Amino acid sequence: MAVQVVVFTLGQEEYAMPIEVVREITRLEEVRTIPKAPSYVKGLINIRGMAIPLVDLHVRFGIDPTKLRTESSDQQEIKNTFALITEVHGNYVGFAVDQVREVRILETIDAPPPLVTAPFIGGVVNLSDRIIILLIPEQILESNEVQGLSQLTS
Repeated sequence: MAVQVVVFTLGQEEYAMPIEVVREITRLEEVRTIPKAPSYVKGLINIRGMAIPLVDLHVRFGIDPTKLRTESSDQQEIKNTFALITEVHGNYVGFAVDQVREVRILETIDAPPPLVTAPFIGGVVNLSDRIIILLIPEQILESNEVQGLSQLTS
């Protein structure tokens, strides 16, 4: 079954989310930090007058942000420069990502290997030149976490 997705990077890896859950892609400008928020919450961003919680997927997934994909052999720092604004469990949530690569249709999606127990990994796409991990946004955060985040914006 073919799925249209937004492909993005976190560190050296490529991930994708189904395009139907992505409401907007925006460049990160100002992020307002929230004292004592969970470590994966980067803060709040303002999208057309609406405060949206921003989740740092590096922290959530345990990815070292210093190991980033580069075009040359030198390491360069690319930190969360984009946000994918999604609707999760009826609430808007922004996911901070390094780069948005493309929108594409994925034809063949394999099930995650049995050793992968993360509920938010919906599949693996093995292309001729790279591997893309398909995410299930509704599974990245539990419903009680999303409710807690939505209370930050009220």
